[in-house]
Amino acid sequence: MLKIIVRDDYKGMSEEAERIFREHLRRSDVIGFATGSTPLLLYKRLSSMCRSGKISFKDKISFNLDEYYRIHPSDPRSFRHFMDTNLFNNIDIRQENIHFPDSTVGQKAAVERYKKELEEHGPIDFQILGIGRNGHIAFNEPGSGMNSGIRIISLSRDTIERNGNVPQKAITMGIAEILSAGTIMLMASGKDKKEAMEKALYGPITADVPASFLRKHSNVYIVADSAALPPKRK
Repeated sequence: MLKIIVRDDYKGMSEEAERIFREHLRRSDVIGFATGSTPLLLYKRLSSMCRSGKISFKDKISFNLDEYYRIHPSDPRSFRHFMDTNLFNNIDIRQENIHFPDSTVGQKAAVERYKKELEEHGPIDFQILGIGRNGHIAFNEPGSGMNSGIRIISLSRDTIERNGNVPQKAITMGIAEILSAGTIMLMASGKDKKEAMEKALYGPITADVPASFLRKHSNVYIVADSAALPPKRK
């Protein structure tokens, strides 16, 4: 079931995402985070509220969706560096409760290690998602099936060009792990996401648009600004 919420602009969308996040934080022990520009203001607002004592992550466990493969966590291009800078270093989460794909080891070891961690602590209670221009969620590029699991994936040319000077492979949670989350919140902002949102919400449910599989889940929030979300079809 999709609960679609549209706000006029990025600020309004981020405020709505914050409201939903806070509503679920009390009953969510395991939280799934996403990287990218879309949740930046949400993370800034959560950091501020944590510093002021309004919320706490002290007893929470986190998992991130993905990471470039063969990149050190301290590399400014890495998703771990992004999360440390924009959230983890600004909240009271325990370092031992932060779980991230290890992209510094061999492919098989990286996949098995993250599978084991998620099996031990999961499933995820509340998962934040963004959407790529080609309809990918996490790094599940077009062609990813609904039963796909944690794996190393080759990134599409569009994704590499969009993200700049980055490795050509990544380790990602699969669609299966994402759909196992109790609640999902997909955030979308900007006109460059409009076509992907159109296909994800109103087109066929297909591996060609991995985000379309979210329509198979029972509890999904779609939080978008008016530039990203197309008019609802009759």
